[in-house]
Amino acid sequence: MENNLSAQWDPSLYGTYGTQNGNTQRSGRAADTGSGFRETFQSALKTTESLESIFQEASQRYGVALNLLKAIGKAESNFNPTAVSSAGAQGVMQLMPATARSLGVADSFDARSNIMGGAKYFAGLLERYNGDTVLALSAYNAGSGNVEKYGGVPPFKETQNYIQKVLAYAGEDMDLSGISGGAVTGSGVSGIQSFIAELEELAAGGNVLGGTGSLFSPEDAQYLVEMMRLQMQNIFQQEVFSDEEEEGGNAVGSLL
Repeated sequence: MENNLSAQWDPSLYGTYGTQNGNTQRSGRAADTGSGFRETFQSALKTTESLESIFQEASQRYGVALNLLKAIGKAESNFNPTAVSSAGAQGVMQLMPATARSLGVADSFDARSNIMGGAKYFAGLLERYNGDTVLALSAYNAGSGNVEKYGGVPPFKETQNYIQKVLAYAGEDMDLSGISGGAVTGSGVSGIQSFIAELEELAAGGNVLGGTGSLFSPEDAQYLVEMMRLQMQNIFQQEVFSDEEEEGGNAVGSLL
């Protein structure tokens, strides 16, 4: 079974060594400091990134072909960040809670964290099975224990259909740039900084907000300044925690 399937895909497209190049892009950049306060405030709060940019970053970070990662996300949840299976798998990449914890995913319903965790997990499977995409997909769907038990693709119709479905999706051109993946946890900082600076001027009695300064009292502005500082601190802590996980975490393969 696995031999027939293995002959159906192009190694240059799938697997650890088939990573496609692409530049990570973020959408929804905050407005420049010179714009009105209302636009700057709304832009900073709504700074988001697309699922396309998240998948591109995950592909580059973990060395898994972009189309293959997208195909897994489509097959697992149809890119639904809030999806929950009958077995309890969660999010875009349908991570089981225990697996998510082992990968350092704190919130499986956060699209970025879930996709990064799923990519890390799948990269570990590819490494474990020496780049064999079919075996890695089998383990992703049915568990590594069943792959070991049956010495290859398990004789489960669900798993066999899953492999065929993912490989078919991987051959499609899926552009997810129009689908929001949620708030940016790093790029939103500059936007927040810009309107904090404007709020501080208002709190000091200034009126540099494009004619909208009269909407807030200095006390209100100072309150918002403190709230935004707390938000920036939270963003910074999330970024530092993520970096530490990458530098000090165990390889996925050792968790399986």
